[in-house]
Amino acid sequence: MSISIDRYVSIVSGVIGAQAVAQRELVGLRFTSDARVPVDAIVTVNNSTDAIEYFGAGSDEAIFATQYFTYISPAPASQAQKLRFAQWPSAAIPPRVYGVEAGTLIGTFTAITDGTLNLTIGDYQTTVTALDLSAAGTLAGVASAIQTKIQAVVAGGVDWTAATVTYDALAGTFNLVGGQTGDAAIDVVPATSGTDLSQLLGWRNVGTVLSPGSDAETPLEAFVRAENITDSFGSVSFGPTISETEAADLAQYIASLNVKYQFYVSVNASNEASYYAALVNIPSTGLILNLTADEYKEAIPMAIMAATNYQRRNATVNYMYRQVGGFTADVTTNAVADAYDAKRISYYGETASAGQKIAFFQRGFLQGTSTSPLDMNVHANEQWLKAFLVARLLSLQLSIGKIPANNEGRGYVLAIVTEGVNLAKFNGTIILGKTLTTAQQIAVTQLTGDPDAWRDVQTNGYWADVQIVERTGESGATEYVAQYTLAYSKNDVVRKIEGSHNLV
Repeated sequence: MSISIDRYVSIVSGVIGAQAVAQRELVGLRFTSDARVPVDAIVTVNNSTDAIEYFGAGSDEAIFATQYFTYISPAPASQAQKLRFAQWPSAAIPPRVYGVEAGTLIGTFTAITDGTLNLTIGDYQTTVTALDLSAAGTLAGVASAIQTKIQAVVAGGVDWTAATVTYDALAGTFNLVGGQTGDAAIDVVPATSGTDLSQLLGWRNVGTVLSPGSDAETPLEAFVRAENITDSFGSVSFGPTISETEAADLAQYIASLNVKYQFYVSVNASNEASYYAALVNIPSTGLILNLTADEYKEAIPMAIMAATNYQRRNATVNYMYRQVGGFTADVTTNAVADAYDAKRISYYGETASAGQKIAFFQRGFLQGTSTSPLDMNVHANEQWLKAFLVARLLSLQLSIGKIPANNEGRGYVLAIVTEGVNLAKFNGTIILGKTLTTAQQIAVTQLTGDPDAWRDVQTNGYWADVQIVERTGESGATEYVAQYTLAYSKNDVVRKIEGSHNLV
């Protein structure tokens, strides 16, 4: 055996400059009270078929998903790739197991006399033993026999003694529901003795849903919980109706996150005034009119955002004028349109030309003050740019040895910001050649301290700078912070064309 060559030459290999931080996806997040969405998980579907298979064809969730995935962005044509669902327990719910179809025949069950199940319901865990299924003549009888044994576990309390087990003949699944509502765990693990029934029942298989019990939550509490699971979404809405107060509480929280999400609130002819009064000054909130049963117009802006592929040239779109098949126009007169336009309530409206009825989404504005991005398009573009730079700048910190607190470090950070700016100009987030008003010129000058900066914004679309500043951290130690400033020309869009015909 030779002396190791590593004593003389040792080479370590690695990939440098890799993207280390995932970028947020601006897909839709829909809250539901369907217990098949666990409180401790986010359910993601990739198309309407996934939603139908998971929630059922007639469910509100499947209908919403179908409408969401129906939207196709204009050239470059693109479509939302994902839709996420989160649980809102508006009332306390019990723990549940939703089994999957295991295809186990009745003969397999009746051959079992020593069945076992290792279950946790609430605070109690045990192995249920001696499950004799020989007398069960049907699959419903199997469920009944298992329920009897579970209810006999007195030590588990009401979670066990009032638990139910049913067989859903339509879906071909066995389901377990805990005996009381409220915060409670649910789990199924392999039994180590007897004949383990968990996989035969579809309770420990791919696709099994273990849904813990939960106390009732407010929409804000449900949102914070879901965001702690993942913040990879761009827009949010609620299927169940939430009150003006609940909507305002959640809207204020989302506004505090500073252009991270858009929150869409469904309104109708009887409540739009009260919701408008509660939300008019809160940024990042959109009011969406819904007057047609089983149509969820908030799916339109959610789908537009999710379908925008910011890696493609000229990908950004005007949210107004977008057409989606299957939607009914809720506004068809000037008087009604004027009333909703004044409150920045978006709707699916209909016009006509040469006898042709043309319906499309209008007008794509958000609530808030003049200092907030009021255009859904502009807001979404800034959401993307922030998400892009957060991922890239953190990746920079993770993938290199250090960012020096000098001009070299400034250059590192500025290079990343410039990368984002160049992509933003490519996809249409930043536009060039937009004439700035005098007030805008002054604002840019005050922001930058550079009297010519506004010319860069007007001509090149942006101005950026990085400064290294010293500060005292929470520990009392001196820290250095790279502060970048970016001013850019946002992609304002045309909502109306006016002509002047002069005949001579």
